[in-house]
Amino acid sequence: MKAQSGWSLIELIIGLSILAILSSIAAPGMQGFIEQQRIINASNQLVTHLNYARNEAVTRATFVSACPSPNGLRCSGNRWDQGFIVFVDAERSGQPAGESDLLRVVQPDPRMLMHSGGRYRVRFQPMGGAYGTNLTIRVCSKNGRGTPNSVIVSNPGRPRVSREEVGLDCQP
Repeated sequence: MKAQSGWSLIELIIGLSILAILSSIAAPGMQGFIEQQRIINASNQLVTHLNYARNEAVTRATFVSACPSPNGLRCSGNRWDQGFIVFVDAERSGQPAGESDLLRVVQPDPRMLMHSGGRYRVRFQPMGGAYGTNLTIRVCSKNGRGTPNSVIVSNPGRPRVSREEVGLDCQP
């Protein structure tokens, strides 16, 4: 008679129990990792849209602005997580003159908290510089996990991500 190979029911239950315990230990660390990746992704996407706005200002030889916009049509507030728009701002009014001026409409991200303190928009000049003082947009996870980032637009118009912020205020 040939010996049968395989696992007994007790061995399977013990193996699954050990797997469940190890998974429950690893899950919280994985959540922190996922939240940090969301922060990095949101920061990089914001930089991409700001670079696009700057490029359009230079290409079109006119002013192009980006601002928070919950409705996707008009600038409002300083909460970039509620959605934002990139638009041609030829009259420098800080608002799109019509829907034809809209270049991009970015949808809200309910998992993130992104705000710009006292600044409400960034306006790129035809030569690529940013109008006014440096703009800092804080990018945080709503649940408080992960290390916050800052997206900074300098006067020459270069957006960049800073991951070195210590004590970054995530409250709007």
